[in-house]
Amino acid sequence: MEQVTLAFQERKELKKSASRRLRVSGKIPAVVYGQTGAVPIAVDAHDFTLRFASFGENTVIKLQNGKTVYEVLVKDYQDDVLSGKIQHIDFYHVSATKTLHAKVPVHLVGSAIGVRNGGLMEQVSHEIEVECLAKDIPHDVKVDVSSLEMNASVYVRDLKLAEGVKILTNGDAVLAHVISTRTLDAVPETEVTGTPAAEAAPAAAAPAAKAQEKKA
Repeated sequence: MEQVTLAFQERKELKKSASRRLRVSGKIPAVVYGQTGAVPIAVDAHDFTLRFASFGENTVIKLQNGKTVYEVLVKDYQDDVLSGKIQHIDFYHVSATKTLHAKVPVHLVGSAIGVRNGGLMEQVSHEIEVECLAKDIPHDVKVDVSSLEMNASVYVRDLKLAEGVKILTNGDAVLAHVISTRTLDAVPETEVTGTPAAEAAPAAAAPAAKAQEKKA
């Protein structure tokens, strides 16, 4: 698993005014949670933002300040709604020997045979849950659907992940399938609306009939 190294500095002032000054100076206030309690730190905003776009939340980050090193995952972060800039980060200090649970995104690759024959590809599950050491967490899971034919499905049980990565998601869960567009077109309109047109017409005319009775 790819590992990213980022420099950090310790934070001694924890007031909001101090955090604002950090952001103005190009830093992001952060906290490392885990084995050593809660440790307030700060990281370079440009460096983190630029690299976070590529390494994501499932990559182990090596935070380093001299001889002090934390191996962490991004637990959570807050960003500004208007500017999109990250305002605060929560890191989770991981163990090199203990397994953890993580949700891994699923991406489909390839052009399915069923789609080329007029079918519609539908991705049912967009992530799976795994258990493994932090260093073994997959960045994502790529599923080749090239051989998927019409009305066929690919299941979680079909996945082959690296040794040491245990899949916790039910093996019978469908990741993706190809459905026939003819089946969709064959659904009667009355089944979609739930109200047959013949029954709807008298109901619509009822108010007009009452109005005529009042005039009479």
